[in-house]
Amino acid sequence: MEMKINPTLSSGRMTTPKPVKEDRQLKEKCREFEAVLLKQLLEAMQGETGLFGQGVQGDYFRSLFAEEMAKELAKDPGMGLAESLYRALASTQEE
Repeated sequence: MEMKINPTLSSGRMTTPKPVKEDRQLKEKCREFEAVLLKQLLEAMQGETGLFGQGVQGDYFRSLFAEEMAKELAKDPGMGLAESLYRALASTQEE
């Protein structure tokens, strides 16, 4: 199993490198968090519209629509929340 290293510079000095796989996983989890937050915002903005029908089916399709829309909105560059969260978490891991 090959492990690639992602060296990063921080304030002019080399920091402890971390594996690229962990770096990608952290970025992906931050993007997923942004999508969850966006889904909650979209559901709140939709309210109780009759666009998707009534009852359980309408609720299901409304939630499905909000989830897929949130995933698309969270893709690069997204709203920037995932990137900010990633930088904050990555800097705490380096310390």
